[in-house]
Amino acid sequence: MRLLRFVKRGTLFIALSAIVIVACVSVYLRIEQYRFRRQVERLLEDVRGLELRKSSAAEVRSVVKKWGFKEWGEEPDHPGHPCTEDNCLYHFEFVPTARQGQLADPFLSALESHPLEWLGLRLTVVHAWVQIRRKTLTSVSFSVWTLGRGCDGRGRLECTLMGYADTGQRGSGWSSHRQPDVKMKQYLLHPSYLVGAFPEWLNADTGGSPAVIVWAELSPDANPAEVSRLMQFDLSCLTRLLSCRERDLMPAVWAQSVEDARQSSKALTCTPELSKRVARLADAIAVVRPRTVELSSSPSNSRPPQLRDLEIINLIKKPDKYAPQLTKVHVDKPEMMTTADTKSPLRAGQEYVFLLQVHNTPEIGWIALYPCGALSLNDASLAMVREAATNGED
Repeated sequence: MRLLRFVKRGTLFIALSAIVIVACVSVYLRIEQYRFRRQVERLLEDVRGLELRKSSAAEVRSVVKKWGFKEWGEEPDHPGHPCTEDNCLYHFEFVPTARQGQLADPFLSALESHPLEWLGLRLTVVHAWVQIRRKTLTSVSFSVWTLGRGCDGRGRLECTLMGYADTGQRGSGWSSHRQPDVKMKQYLLHPSYLVGAFPEWLNADTGGSPAVIVWAELSPDANPAEVSRLMQFDLSCLTRLLSCRERDLMPAVWAQSVEDARQSSKALTCTPELSKRVARLADAIAVVRPRTVELSSSPSNSRPPQLRDLEIINLIKKPDKYAPQLTKVHVDKPEMMTTADTKSPLRAGQEYVFLLQVHNTPEIGWIALYPCGALSLNDASLAMVREAATNGED
């Protein structure tokens, strides 16, 4: 009997000790998480303040030195290329020192991350970018990647939530994932910025990670009020009892996306003024000659039909990096196979001006025709698109 009592007391002591240890670990992690949140909020305040003040190169370097930004290179596409005093892209990745490695990975599976969430730890990585050109601040970018919940509508912890805000020139960011008509309608509502929120499947080559991306891209002429509103991150969800939901991290962007979806459902009527604005939005402008006007099924079921076998006569506005071939163009709707200016059906063997959207990354690329983006080839349309290519708003 004495042995049995000893075993029971020993078991109780071990259980109580385990509870105390787990509670202490949880308290420590929650305190560290709160400190991390406060640091991220101060970083965001400094980065956003640079854009709001249109800071000088000296002020930029002061913030860069304060936080320990690293020199990325002169351009995003050339990492490691030496910076100069006049031109440089700076990058800062913020992860608590105690959580380097797996404990900072927001792409862990739900099975692995659930115990950490119960302990109060939110796996989060923060990125900040600042760029100067010719001694002038040209863009800032801020992003937060964290484990999210509710992506399936049931409140479960099963995805990575990614919030982005970028004041650089638009074109190759998340807005390029939009369907052409959606992107164009949103641009017509507010030309100085684009916003969105959509699911994505990341790292497909390693098994795949479900994610929800909430993003804002602001053009250089966005006013301070727009920058201040759309670069807001509500980081309080990093220290709540439950992880962030998709609408929590960037509430202003989420609300704007919902409102845009409501307003952009109206049908468009092609007019000369609308075509001019589409030309300013276009990532590429080309004079083309279709050898056929038959639409072919896309190799990917998720993409609309393609107008294939295009002959490129002249490239008025060249697409940016990683541009796919222009000889295949996605066409969302059959009515887009009509010229916007003369309302004439496209004919094989005739030349036209195409206003194109480019979606491009190093891994994948596709090109689509914008609504009201097929124009007759004449002096008026050429003059309009050349002016847009030179002085476009993007």
